[in-house]
Amino acid sequence: MKKPNLISRLYLLTLAISLLYFASVSAQNVIQIDTAGVVNMDTIEGEEVQKLYDVRLFIDGMAMVSDSVWRFLNRGETRAFGNIQIDTDEETIWADTLYYFKNQELSYLRGRVVIVQDSTTLFGESVDYSFLTKIATFNSGIRLEDQDGTLVALQGIYFQQQDSAIFRQQVQLSDSAQYAEGDSLFINRKKELLQMHSNMFVADSTNNAILTGDYLEADSTGRRYVDGNAYLRKISSDTTDTTHINSKELLMLETDSTDYIRGYGNVRVWSTKFSSVSDTLLYNSTTEQFQLIQEPKAWHKDIQLTGPYISVQLDSSDIKQLKSYQGAIAVEKDSLTERFHQIKGDTLTAYFTEGEISSIQIFPNSHVLYHLADENDKADGAVEYTSPKTTMTFGNGSLARVKAGQNKGYYIPENEKLADRTLEGFTWDPQIRPQKPITKARPRFPQVPKEPPFELPRRYLEFLLGKKE
Repeated sequence: MKKPNLISRLYLLTLAISLLYFASVSAQNVIQIDTAGVVNMDTIEGEEVQKLYDVRLFIDGMAMVSDSVWRFLNRGETRAFGNIQIDTDEETIWADTLYYFKNQELSYLRGRVVIVQDSTTLFGESVDYSFLTKIATFNSGIRLEDQDGTLVALQGIYFQQQDSAIFRQQVQLSDSAQYAEGDSLFINRKKELLQMHSNMFVADSTNNAILTGDYLEADSTGRRYVDGNAYLRKISSDTTDTTHINSKELLMLETDSTDYIRGYGNVRVWSTKFSSVSDTLLYNSTTEQFQLIQEPKAWHKDIQLTGPYISVQLDSSDIKQLKSYQGAIAVEKDSLTERFHQIKGDTLTAYFTEGEISSIQIFPNSHVLYHLADENDKADGAVEYTSPKTTMTFGNGSLARVKAGQNKGYYIPENEKLADRTLEGFTWDPQIRPQKPITKARPRFPQVPKEPPFELPRRYLEFLLGKKE
């Protein structure tokens, strides 16, 4: 007998491999019918269709039960209708209608769709789900529930393997302590990272705060970053004071003991105790201190403080101290004479008692211009002097005593030009002083419903009952 040549052996080997491949594919394409109440064969538009009723079957590694299943035998398509439940190693799915395309391992789930994956439950009425990539696309509404709260949106894509999701249009998150909304959202739950875009609004009941802006980024470390039209409204723990902060950017860091706030770019602060403008703001909740950097100005009642660096010290929301370094000037407009008292020096510190100014200390190189008034509260000259150190004491908000060290000073008689007399560095800018904001920050969307948008499927209710038992 003639031995097969090399070409023949290669042909036989190729044929064997092909047969093994097609046998493997055929084995994968087999649908195992576990139980079926009724089985019929039918022809729909020239295609052979197997119809099964009250059926339980296994397909591509998943178990499925349904009121009815149609198998299109020539094109690898399966349709299921009524009380559908699908179980895999990684999720359980309920739906009213299923179109399953075997070649792509893609499913169109319609009706009341519920997907349970670990501790996450997803609800939707139109979901395209890939059993291969584990990606679920919610076309007309999504609701996500887990131990942290509830998220709803008009559209969404959930990536199970990456434990992340993208949500678009009317995005809302809600839990017992916080509510957030925006136009779009990206979350990665493994990294505990959240990014919200456009028309962002956050209400934090734990910290009595509201936060708005164009973009929000938050993570598990307690970090929150807002970029674009950042606004923070925070009510004090005793509810006696409200602080408003506007800036281009806001960075908030929360630890177990301390909260930090960083504001950048045209920072404006308003509270009942003080207001300020600066390029940069730093706040520490433990020390209760605001630090204003780069061309800052701060106001308390009729006093304006200007300098290269200003610190504002609070005590339980009451202002305790205003301080400016390296060339500061404070200006106060007299309510009676409407003239400007001016004090300047290398370091200027104003002390307050129960929210009222009690003293001002200027050293070294203090320079003072103080306007006087007669018994009829009319302007009556001024005093100007320089001294290494000056201390001013106030009572009921009015100057009561001035104490200066070795000084050089003189009295200036009343004259028509005295009202315009200023010290070097004088500035008075009421037009840029922040005013109390008219707060319009509020949710745009209706409250997040407490329940899913449809009556829960019967088999899903049985699943919940089984978990309770």
